[in-house]
Amino acid sequence: MTFNEEWAHLKSTAQANATPSMELAGTEAKSGTAGDGTYAPNLTVYQDDLGTVGHDAYVLHRKLQKCADIDSAGLDGSGRSTTDRAARELDGHNFASGAALSKALKIWDTQRKTLQQGCARISNHLDYTKASHAKEDDDVAASLKTRDGDAVSTSALYKWIK
Repeated sequence: MTFNEEWAHLKSTAQANATPSMELAGTEAKSGTAGDGTYAPNLTVYQDDLGTVGHDAYVLHRKLQKCADIDSAGLDGSGRSTTDRAARELDGHNFASGAALSKALKIWDTQRKTLQQGCARISNHLDYTKASHAKEDDDVAASLKTRDGDAVSTSALYKWIK
């Protein structure tokens, strides 16, 4: 049997025995069931987790701005960096490496800015999400009252839901 024949046989066997399904990696523990009794994982995110990830994204953004910005390193009076000046000098003496260095500098700067923007978006989004959920929790707590007229805390609601 050739490789292609064996591969076709293995694929058809796998397709015949497979049932369509989706599984998340690392979900050994069954965390809940849906109304029809099937497994439905509960996805939970804690405020501390959001804050930590958002802070790490902000720190990375600042480090990229400070340490990876070679296009602004060693600026002279005309606003050219040391790398840009070196590329122009090499190019002026007909070295092909001058144009290559200039191109590498532009690509590096574009990629750095893209990564910085991604970090800023993550940080800002998680800050917004954290504040938004805190406000929603406060609104729920303010709208629910106990028999005494006191606001019901979010932790009490969580105990009732469990």
